Amino acid sequence: MSCFICDKHNGISNQPPGGYIYEDEHWMVCHFPTEQSVLGQLLIESKRHFLDFSEMTDEEARTYGYLVKKLYSILKEITGAERVYSLVTIDGVPHFHAHFIPRMGQSATKGIKFITQEKSCEVRDATELVKKLIAKFN
Repeated sequence: MSCFICDKHNGISNQPPGGYIYEDEHWMVCHFPTEQSVLGQLLIESKRHFLDFSEMTDEEARTYGYLVKKLYSILKEITGAERVYSLVTIDGVPHFHAHFIPRMGQSATKGIKFITQEKSCEVRDATELVKKLIAKFN
């Protein structure tokens, strides 16, 4: 059975703008496709194919928490976001992935309205941001 995220990790399907920001034994971090995201909307994707938190190993759960903390700090620093929303639904692609969506202080919408609004950003801007994030993660 084919999986979009597994295929992406293997270089078979769409690659994220600017490439992967971070990778370790369990996780990969990238920018979400620009035609569907605000600038700085990131994904944490599991390297191993599993569905949700109930299927994580203890090591995956431990390292996930550390990675989320690091991602929040770096994303807020680089983008100047007032908030970073996190969302895990796993409805579109049944492979564990979590969205991290920065919201700037001047945004007129907040919360669920912000997350569900139509959005897009430029590939050029996402690629530049990814370069900055890579430098901070390393």
